Amino acid sequence: MNTMKKKLTGFLMCFVMLCMTLFAGCSLIETDGDRYYNAVISEIRNKDGVKVAEVTNKELISGFQSYGQSYVQYYGMTQEEAVAETLRLLENRKLVVMTAEKMFTLSDLEKTYLWEATSSSLEDNLNSYYKEIANEEETQEETKNNVTFNGYEKNATLTIENGKYVVKKIDKHDGLLENYTPSVSNKDATTEEDKTLMYQNFVDNLYNEDYQKAFDKYLKNLKMSEQGQKLSTDTFSIFMREIDRLYKINYENLMVEKYAQSHKGDTTATDVTAKNILDLYASRMRASYTKYVFEGDTNYDTDMKDTINEVYYIKTDADSTKYFTVSNILFQFTEEQQNKYNEYKAKYDKQDGNGYTYDEYQSDLNALYAQIQPIVRQYNSETGVYEEVEAGNLTVDEIIYDKIEIGIKSAQATENINFIGETINNYIYQYNQDPGMLNAESNYVIGVDKDGNAVSSFVESFNDAGLALYDNGNGKFGDMQVARSEYGIHVLVYTGKVENLFDDYGIDGDFELSDSIESDAITRLYTTRINPLVDKTYFDALYDEIYQDKYSYFETQNLNTIKQDYTITVYSGRIPSSLLKG
Repeated sequence: MNTMKKKLTGFLMCFVMLCMTLFAGCSLIETDGDRYYNAVISEIRNKDGVKVAEVTNKELISGFQSYGQSYVQYYGMTQEEAVAETLRLLENRKLVVMTAEKMFTLSDLEKTYLWEATSSSLEDNLNSYYKEIANEEETQEETKNNVTFNGYEKNATLTIENGKYVVKKIDKHDGLLENYTPSVSNKDATTEEDKTLMYQNFVDNLYNEDYQKAFDKYLKNLKMSEQGQKLSTDTFSIFMREIDRLYKINYENLMVEKYAQSHKGDTTATDVTAKNILDLYASRMRASYTKYVFEGDTNYDTDMKDTINEVYYIKTDADSTKYFTVSNILFQFTEEQQNKYNEYKAKYDKQDGNGYTYDEYQSDLNALYAQIQPIVRQYNSETGVYEEVEAGNLTVDEIIYDKIEIGIKSAQATENINFIGETINNYIYQYNQDPGMLNAESNYVIGVDKDGNAVSSFVESFNDAGLALYDNGNGKFGDMQVARSEYGIHVLVYTGKVENLFDDYGIDGDFELSDSIESDAITRLYTTRINPLVDKTYFDALYDEIYQDKYSYFETQNLNTIKQDYTITVYSGRIPSSLLKG
């Protein structure tokens, strides 16, 4: 938990309030005005003792509801620990914003961006209420089987300089708003005139009765959140304050990100060497070897099937299970078709003198599989999304044998393993209905024990097709088999044996990897993909982890430096007991 918490800290500091745009109500406390909402939980004072920032009860509750409670749900913290962590992040955020304000002034473009971002937040909130009021189902576009391939954007390259391997960070720090094109000009959400314009645009877009009801519900929620605070209660004033609240969130997000980007190029945070990467990989191999070979941990097979990317040493003795991976392109039964499949199977299994023969059973299944309607998607280069399109008269068989098989065989002819992998991956996003294959860290893993039996949690037909592809270790990358199951029709594509990267080094437990120019260790990591279908290598993963660790350390040190100019006082007794107890 500590490692995970450390890695999340920097990210959360920048984005802990991104989720705070919706729903202004604070349900954890009674609506008792200033005594609760505006009670100061934490004060920040400068060296002269002047209070320059504070965290109020309302901010803490809003922060906890938006993100802090995930510490309890996902990271095993107690409620009290999660509240304390939320408070710490809010304090850090305020310190960074104040520091950023000393370094940067907003340009006219940034002011316009914040006006539009605030207006968009207002509309997003209204739409949330609208969906509740209208009981709106997903739109037709949302119900389509559109998918996005997240891919991987490399953060570093490996070069040779002066006879040494050098890791270089890829510079991505362009202007924050470089790709932002405003739809309005010279707007500033801190002026009454432009705030009023935003509000007027907002109320002018109440398109129908349901939107008016959504507006009324939004207004009611805002009134409830301010109950007892002796504020003006007319609609215009309430929404002016809501605009201020949303603007503050967007403004602080922008300032924190400007500050973060200004520091990410610091060499003390980005200096990662080839030796760092090799040492980390070697330590992982050493740990796996110790666990599974030296200590004989019996969870090896389970870990290989379930968390293969966390196993860095593959057992090689004759009695060990051998593992390989396959991708799966699924043409899926509808719920009605699956019910029919189950009906046929139950009827055949029961028999009971009903005269339902094997041939009749297979004939019914064949007809059922022939009814599967394929999903077809096309890649939209502008949106980066594989968008569902009409399949027309295309059948599943035509897609499998006239498109997938021919396309993969053509890629295999190039003998370029990366091109073959990318071809397979493209077909997954064009046709597949198995969500487990979309943006997966690894492909599906099947084991073969010493007797040739499958070690797997998959259905029998899937395992049989996988074993045929494995072919006693002679399988060819990109070969495919078709299998039928209760889920539909599977196209399994062989994506290789699971093997150690450095068996030929004669490693016997020392696991030392040299970064000398004579060694190819770093280049193996640099060129070997974690998932052969996606261009993310072991080098990439290790670099990102080390960089994040270094940057988190740098960020912590930087925050400690900032804190030297301030004194933070926490009034823990003012935190509502209802928040601490959950």
